[in-house]
Amino acid sequence: MENNSDKNVSAVRVRIARWRETFFAQKYRFDLGQSFLVVANFTLLIITASDKLQIFFGIPRLRSLLIVIVPVGFIGVWLFGYFMDKVVRAAQMSERQTVRRSEVWTRHNEQMDRIENEMREIRRMLEEKHST
Repeated sequence: MENNSDKNVSAVRVRIARWRETFFAQKYRFDLGQSFLVVANFTLLIITASDKLQIFFGIPRLRSLLIVIVPVGFIGVWLFGYFMDKVVRAAQMSERQTVRRSEVWTRHNEQMDRIENEMREIRRMLEEKHST
């Protein structure tokens, strides 16, 4: 009877794990879509603010400059992304933060440290035995 209980618990865990994977896959897709929406929002902001920019810069017809302003805005966003990628190395920094906060990686690193210490101790003992 206990064996069936273990199987049921295991089946529930597998089902929960599948839902968790599905949820995070959808979150990842949402994040990708959200990054595009930031660019679209930026474009709409420039178009919406065009009349205020027209007053600020004293240009009589700023709408004709939107053909230049929008691509310049996109290039500026891309340059910032390039800076974050090449200089800040945002992907690597994000991964480091994820590893630092992960219980699994913490346990893994502790286990690896323990194994390395045991290997050093074995090596030291072998060298001691070999030198005598």
